[in-house]
Amino acid sequence: MPSTEQLASRRSVVILVSLAPLLANADAGLVVLALPDIRHGLGMSLTGAHWVTNLYVLLIGGLQLLGGRLCDRAGSRRLFLVSLAAFAAASAVCGAAPNGPVLLLARAGQAVAAAAMVPAAMCILLTSVAGGPERRRALALWAACGGIGSVAGVMAGGLVVSQLGWRWAFLLNVPVALAALVAARRLCPPDGARPRASSPDVPGALSLVGALLALVYGLVGTADRGLGAGTWGMFAVSGVLAALFLRRQARAADPLLPAVLLRDRSLAAGALGIVFVAAATGPVVFLGSVYMQEVHGYAAWTAGCALLPVVGGVILVGRLCSRLLGRFGPRIPCLTGCALSGSGLLLLTQVSYASSYATGLLPGLTLVGAGLPFLWMACETAAVAGVSRCAVGAAAGVVQCAGQIGAALGLALAVSAYGAAAHAGGGPVDPVALTSGVARAFWVCAALMACAALTARFGLGPVRRETAVAATAAPAAAVPGAAVAAAAVPGATAAAAAVPTSVVPGGYAPSSTGLASDQPPVPVRG
Repeated sequence: MPSTEQLASRRSVVILVSLAPLLANADAGLVVLALPDIRHGLGMSLTGAHWVTNLYVLLIGGLQLLGGRLCDRAGSRRLFLVSLAAFAAASAVCGAAPNGPVLLLARAGQAVAAAAMVPAAMCILLTSVAGGPERRRALALWAACGGIGSVAGVMAGGLVVSQLGWRWAFLLNVPVALAALVAARRLCPPDGARPRASSPDVPGALSLVGALLALVYGLVGTADRGLGAGTWGMFAVSGVLAALFLRRQARAADPLLPAVLLRDRSLAAGALGIVFVAAATGPVVFLGSVYMQEVHGYAAWTAGCALLPVVGGVILVGRLCSRLLGRFGPRIPCLTGCALSGSGLLLLTQVSYASSYATGLLPGLTLVGAGLPFLWMACETAAVAGVSRCAVGAAAGVVQCAGQIGAALGLALAVSAYGAAAHAGGGPVDPVALTSGVARAFWVCAALMACAALTARFGLGPVRRETAVAATAAPAAAVPGAAVAAAAVPGATAAAAAVPTSVVPGGYAPSSTGLASDQPPVPVRG
């Protein structure tokens, strides 16, 4: 039984590492609202200014697998400290950038640091906190921080840009990251001994990043160029790079995706569910903001406040979801989340030029927000349920990578559908046509949510009471693994909590610690 001092120390670690998704997601929201001022201040083109955001999201999505593997190799604490320092330095360079190219390079540095910071933070959380209610509370806080960061970034962005200038959208990160660095040096548990291994698979990570960049560039370009030769060319490049990535994983001595993870059906189903959930819900904040600001003339601050129902669900229903996961396993909570968020997306497809916020947006946004905790907790619990301690960093990288990739692809599809309708007639954007484009994009999101529901139905396993009894009576039969949940993604987001489990034949059974018998909890510094 841990002492009061140990519990207090663990809580401090949980609060600290939960700053990672909050910081990464808030930064994305802040910069989105600063783009018009960045464009004019540095004389960038419209396309160049938007790549300030696209580059950040895509590099994070493509490099988090590498970040997860570095956790297993270098140690999560060491990687967390280095990435915090790098994020602060890159943010300072962004804030002082004299021109567009320097800003894009520094923004890429921010993304690389964040791609290591978030998996490292998640890995620390998974190995520091014991199982049972303590871990469920810890992961609920992680999820809430990620979701709050996404919307708080949008809300604060309007105030920061209007009162302080666009450079402060980057400079605000510096004191927060440095304060977290000082606290992490004192609070984070020490890294254990690490086996000697070959160098990380950097070529594999670069091929994945290239595939994502080409795919998203092609998807976004369909609104302006249509499905012409250039668009199909980018799709072909993406396919070739993706094939090279898979070939590399099959032959590399130390791949980003170890063979043990590729054979993990639960991880595959959970990660696929995360991709669909992030793709379906990631564009909601963007589409809602566009509709409110462009059609109804909301200020950026007002639009951010109006989007709070999207993140409110994480705070309000997180405890209920944690209980459902402990009793039924991931399938039923995930299907519940699909029903709630899917219903909200269908309501949002009915938005019109004459719709008011109270009747046209609020019900749909509330339902989407209510479903998000169920979706993220269930999918991420399933994804890491059977992962051994030696691969927990790689699994955390897969989980985070799936969320970022899904969000980027979902946003690209939504922007393509929205742009094709809004600009169909050419010339200035008509508010009625823009509303039609937003509704069309919400239909795309609803279709992606249906894919998430199919993944939950056929990919995620239910709990069985007899399995839980058997696991309690004979824990040696359990497969080594740590079950955890929840991470935040843009818009939830992103963000989740879950009951830790050990995987046994036939379903999920609660474990007393959240780790298998060969995986004792890591001590936490006081």
